Amino acid sequence: MIAVRTGLFVVCLSASHLAGGVVQAAPNVTQAQVQVQAAPDGLPAALRAVIRHHPAVKGQLAERDARQYAIDSAKAGRLPSLSAQANNLDDQYEQATLRLQQPLWAFGKIDSDIAQAQASFSAEQLAVLQVKRQLIEETAAVYAKVQGIRQRMLVSAENVSENNKLYRRIERRQQGELASEADVRLAYSRLLQAQTLQATVESELAVTLAELQALTQVPVAAKTAVTEEALRVPSLPMAERQALEHSAEVRVKRARLNVAWLDIEKEKVASLPTVYFRVEQDLLDNPSVSDETRAGLVIEGSLEGLGLVARGRVRGAQAHQEAAQQDLEVAMNEVRRRIQVLMLDRQVKQSLMSSQQLAVAAAEATMNSFMRQYETGRKSWVELLNTQRELTEQRLQLAQLRSEWQILSLRVAALTGGLDQLAEVDA
Repeated sequence: MIAVRTGLFVVCLSASHLAGGVVQAAPNVTQAQVQVQAAPDGLPAALRAVIRHHPAVKGQLAERDARQYAIDSAKAGRLPSLSAQANNLDDQYEQATLRLQQPLWAFGKIDSDIAQAQASFSAEQLAVLQVKRQLIEETAAVYAKVQGIRQRMLVSAENVSENNKLYRRIERRQQGELASEADVRLAYSRLLQAQTLQATVESELAVTLAELQALTQVPVAAKTAVTEEALRVPSLPMAERQALEHSAEVRVKRARLNVAWLDIEKEKVASLPTVYFRVEQDLLDNPSVSDETRAGLVIEGSLEGLGLVARGRVRGAQAHQEAAQQDLEVAMNEVRRRIQVLMLDRQVKQSLMSSQQLAVAAAEATMNSFMRQYETGRKSWVELLNTQRELTEQRLQLAQLRSEWQILSLRVAALTGGLDQLAEVDA
């Protein structure tokens, strides 16, 4: 009897903690629990946190900055260069030369370097958006998963409460010699099963919250439900069109295709000469051998391997361009496939939700009917307990379907750019 009362105390404690889905503070509340209670809440807060704090975004931003420095380096190619040379190859005198030269005409080599650096920077800028979109999609999915688990927690808490009532009822009947000891043990077994289910869902919530914090890097309460506006998605044709238009991956592939085109142009002009204006100053030289200061126009160029090296590089750049073109086609096909699969799966889940809601309503009506028939002696205690278990299973399935539907809706919204505004991301 003591064990039974201890079990009931645990049940009542768990039910009170789960009332309204809010964990009440205990006298020995840990610092982590205080931080969670003070943490920001809601899907927008989670999305903004992952954009601000996730190391993948910071790493991609550093890559983008590196491309910015490459543009500065390419533009610096238009400025004059200063060089010095010294040698003692001749035993009769030593020679040192100070040289300043300004490029006048590079036949497009400097301009192609700058254009390629700028295109690479644009590609990296889009790669930052691609990383952000991926994190937005995963964070939204995990957040919706947390909401689904919270709904299942409410169902499991109600299941514990209902089984607790049924156990107390059969216990009173056993005291009045209207039920057997086996009936009491069966009711208590079902109560323990309900407690186990509740503990399992609670542990699943803790794991998923840890997964969410691994993305956001800071605590997010994740108690507020996802709004209907965030879950709203367009029709399949419109969703496919918006996904292709807003897909960061497609835009990155298209930008890298542009880089490949510019690489071809760069290789085509790489073997052309460059015209400089050069000024040279001889140091430590014998004045009778040459003038001390010289200035004039200089044209420099080289033809490696009788031009075969340059031709091979151009063909290699063309092959890279073809590969980039195929990568773009693959990315577009993948976006179409993903959006179609997500939309169709979402439609199926929505249809199943409607059917499951009818099943839950039927199970609730059956439970109420069995309770009345049990009072009149037309239904057994076992049938009543089995009906309660079936009702809980139907409710859990409905909560799971609703959670999966929300996850699919948020993934579609992320692919079509519908969550960018919530995450404060500029597309």
